[in-house]
Formats: sequence, C-alpha cells, structure tokens
Amino acid sequence: MFLYEEGREVTPDPERGECGRRGFAEVEVEAVREEKGAMPVQQVLRHRVRYFCDGAVLGTVAFVNGVFEREQRLRGRFGEKRRTGARRMRGADWGELRVLRDLQKDVIGT
Repeated sequence: MFLYEEGREVTPDPERGECGRRGFAEVEVEAVREEKGAMPVQQVLRHRVRYFCDGAVLGTVAFVNGVFEREQRLRGRFGEKRRTGARRMRGADWGELRVLRDLQKDVIGT
C-alpha cells in the first residue's frame, strides 16, 4: 500500500511551481487501498518471488510433504523434531501452494 500511495502520479501545476511525476494512476491506488494491499496470486506471480528460487520445493501440501518424507528417509536432511515439510507462504494469499523452506524475510522483491 505504501508503494502505491507514495508512487502515485502527480500532475504538473506550473501556477504553483509543482513539477509533475509519472506514477500509479489514482484508479490503481484506490483499487489497492480497497483491497488493503492484498494482491491476487496472478499479480504476485509477476513479481520476483523468493519462494520460487529459495523455497526449495513448491507445490501442494501432499507434494511438498512427499518430497520432505523422501528426503528425510533417504538423507536425514531435517531435524528430528520436524514432522511435516509443507510450510505456508507469506506475502499474499497463495491458496493451496506450499513450500518446503519457510522464508521469513523479503519474500516478494522487485
């Protein structure tokens, strides 16, 4: 929401000595404000998302847990306390998508 608020388009006003600036249209800013900053999955996927490269495994709960169980059984890659592999993704409503590695910082970049 901050990005859209601060990055809104400014129309030049020579009488007041204000320069214009390109940016987000007021309609876009209002749409983001109405959604309280939540982006649909389609829009989020267009951004550079760390989960795709740092999440290790991306898929449904069943798929991620299957990979987790195989890796745990064959290689013992995870600690004894960890019982499941699938972790919820942060930063958007990802629906049923899960990852193996829980990222906690800067999950969506530019």
